[in-house]
Amino acid sequence: MTVDILIALGVAVELACCAGLVAMRRAIDRLHYAGAATTVGPALVAAAVCVEEGLFTTNGLNAVVVAVLLAVLGAALATATARAIRLRERGTLESSRAERERGS
Repeated sequence: MTVDILIALGVAVELACCAGLVAMRRAIDRLHYAGAATTVGPALVAAAVCVEEGLFTTNGLNAVVVAVLLAVLGAALATATARAIRLRERGTLESSRAERERGS
């Protein structure tokens, strides 16, 4: 029962992320949904595997390692992509005066 709920939540999160990717118009907005797709869904699926198989089994440890790698590498890829988008749109990575004044 718990495994089914975790899998269902993981799939629902991934579907919501896909819907967000389709709905957003700007690439920088799509990155937020792509980031969630590499963290929340895989973590829920890994939790389901660990509940079913046990954490200290080959399958459980593999699921945890894959979820952690997706989270870390997904965040690194999102950061690199956001920097490339900003560089392409503004020509620089430096913040503007208005951005520095408002603290963002």
